Amino acid sequence: MQLFHYHWWTDKPEEMERFYQELGFETNLRVGNYKGEMQTFKPPLEWEDFRDEEVRFRIIQMVKGQTNITFGQGKRDTFDHIGILVDESEYSQTVEKAQEIGWKVSEGERRTFISTPWKFKIELQKRTEVVTEEEHTFIKTMEILLPFSEKDLKSLRYILDLNIAEQNSERVEMGNPKWNLVFRSDEQTRLNSVKFHLGDEFNINDPVKARLIGQN
Repeated sequence: MQLFHYHWWTDKPEEMERFYQELGFETNLRVGNYKGEMQTFKPPLEWEDFRDEEVRFRIIQMVKGQTNITFGQGKRDTFDHIGILVDESEYSQTVEKAQEIGWKVSEGERRTFISTPWKFKIELQKRTEVVTEEEHTFIKTMEILLPFSEKDLKSLRYILDLNIAEQNSERVEMGNPKWNLVFRSDEQTRLNSVKFHLGDEFNINDPVKARLIGQN
């Protein structure tokens, strides 16, 4: 399993794309609704080529190394899901566990989503081409704010086969040798920060106010 991805809905898609480009991410896909039809606006097209066309973007995908970030047009900043690369065996085991405990699983040809109790989803992805072959810019840690529930976090740990690294009434950290998920108690669910490993050094907020930390 590899934690590789997160997705936002936001009213700032152009600002988000420009920000991540400045961090070295490449835009490899734009899909949006134009005149009632879904169309692609992939590079080499730039925003100046379609800015006045009132395209409502369903997805803009950006990739750097082993990290894939997507966002789409929304009314406000909304954290939607995280993504995990899995092989066939990991996929089958994860889906089976989620179904066993009663979490909703929506299987698709290109990806599968598991709904959590906190209004964010877990994407299971088997297609390795969603990241590049370059061995850099791994997601090491994600910190997510959410309404605490020890029972539900225990279920998540079971589904993803993670070990507890630290736990108290306000914070739970779970993970494996490759990556960690940190959960902090909060009334609303939100992706608070992301730490990248083997990338450039930076410490900055993106336009939706998620803290991004790059460490060598």
